[in-house]
Amino acid sequence: MSENKRNDANDAPLKKLLSAEDLRGRKSGTDRSSAPVKKRNLLLPVLALCVALAVAIGIYFASQRVPAVQDETAAQPTTVPLDEMTVKLITEERSNVASVQVENPQGTGFTILNNNVYDEEGKAVSTEDGKPGYSLEGNDNFNLDQSKASAIIGYAVNLTASKMVTENAENLADYGLDAPRATVTMNYKNGASTTWLVGSQAPTSSGSYFMEKGKKAVFLLYSSAVTSMTASRNDLHVLTMPYTIDAAAITDMLIEAEGKDPVELRILQGDDMFSTYSISSLRLVQPFYYSANSDRADVFFNGAAGLTISSYAGDIAELQDTGLEDGGARIKVTVEQTVTSDEKTEVTTSVYRIGNYASADQVYVQVDDTTAVYLVGTDTLSFLDNATPGYLVDQFANLVYISRVDHINIACGDEEWNVDVEHIQKEDSTNTTDTFAFNGKPVVEDKPFRKLYQELIGLTNSKLSDDYAYDGKPFMTVTYTLNVEPGELVVEYLEYDDNYLMVRRDGLTLFLIKKDKVESLRDSLRAYDEGTYVPQG
Repeated sequence: MSENKRNDANDAPLKKLLSAEDLRGRKSGTDRSSAPVKKRNLLLPVLALCVALAVAIGIYFASQRVPAVQDETAAQPTTVPLDEMTVKLITEERSNVASVQVENPQGTGFTILNNNVYDEEGKAVSTEDGKPGYSLEGNDNFNLDQSKASAIIGYAVNLTASKMVTENAENLADYGLDAPRATVTMNYKNGASTTWLVGSQAPTSSGSYFMEKGKKAVFLLYSSAVTSMTASRNDLHVLTMPYTIDAAAITDMLIEAEGKDPVELRILQGDDMFSTYSISSLRLVQPFYYSANSDRADVFFNGAAGLTISSYAGDIAELQDTGLEDGGARIKVTVEQTVTSDEKTEVTTSVYRIGNYASADQVYVQVDDTTAVYLVGTDTLSFLDNATPGYLVDQFANLVYISRVDHINIACGDEEWNVDVEHIQKEDSTNTTDTFAFNGKPVVEDKPFRKLYQELIGLTNSKLSDDYAYDGKPFMTVTYTLNVEPGELVVEYLEYDDNYLMVRRDGLTLFLIKKDKVESLRDSLRAYDEGTYVPQG
């Protein structure tokens, strides 16, 4: 080794081991002695490799996306671009429509006939053979809702889709058109005919898929039109009662239920109304003649007037186990109305028969003499559960017009009191003046006696009896001699228990009365006879 070289070697600093910091710096090209040269030399190859790799990845994913888009298109119908406007499907004159036939898998389809006769301007001016404007083919007795029928016929005249879904459907199952909900055939008087299919409801719309049979284009049809075209025959029946009942015009109501006595309510009319001895003109006439509770009777009258049909069940000949076969019924309701207008009085009678339960909350009902059977909610008929004489008789039945009374005898044990009433006709007037005698003595002070009379006729029964034929010893008997039919009214208060007396009238014990009420009347009669009576109130 030369001297110079030795000196160079000796003068050079000692080489150190590289630290971790140094190693990291060199790998990343941060060593500023020789690393920058190496970095520049590798940059272009690395960039070329990255670009090639990116292109390869892009080609791979692009090749994978193409099949995915194709599968999605095949699974879901696509909307034809630029076809977002409504599409006119049918335009025809109503006068040319002969019928519309609807068929469905349930077998509840129908055919509506257009019986209208039109003038030159296309206006309906009459009907064929006096038939309704629209009728159900093969069933002249079917009470077809004319407005619903007109709407269905109208779709054979003018039908518009909200849009075209596709003009070339490959798989009808995608639209529910392979097994349509309804098949609708429009028949025209010129011999033309078109058949349309109603498919499933679109997943993102209230409308449903719709197409002409034998064609490829699929449309989206409005839900209102779909509802009409998928209706069942029974949906088209009129759902209003064949008659109108006015609760205020009811004069008689008869309720006949299986296994129970008939119950009949009657409002007295004409001369009968003015000849009654009771305050009320309402009578229970079956199963016995008795004054009726007017408030409770009003519930029955309003219930009959408010009867509401929920749906049409079918013709009686088509149904089974309705409980209405052969004129039968669980409950038969007969309502008589008397309406006076323009000096003319009209009396109408309406009958509805209630059959078996169709479900937990629906029963079969047949109206008048028609063969139509309807479903009615049990809640609208619940008032009939109380159709019993014990519920409908008047608990205030002993209220008697004083003008109808000529004499009253009150007997209580060994005691007896008598009241005589004289009705003096006023001159040139229909009114009368009433004078009284108590135990043969003329009544001088009228006001105290009238209070006593109110106590007598105002005895209020306390509760209903379970035994209509109770026979016991009379505690008190009140006998009215009347100047109207029936001529005499007897009310007996029979011994029953320590707290109650049984009330017997017309041979029936319908009520119990608190014993202390009758005892209070007895004490007032005693006091009046002794001249010590002090009216209460």
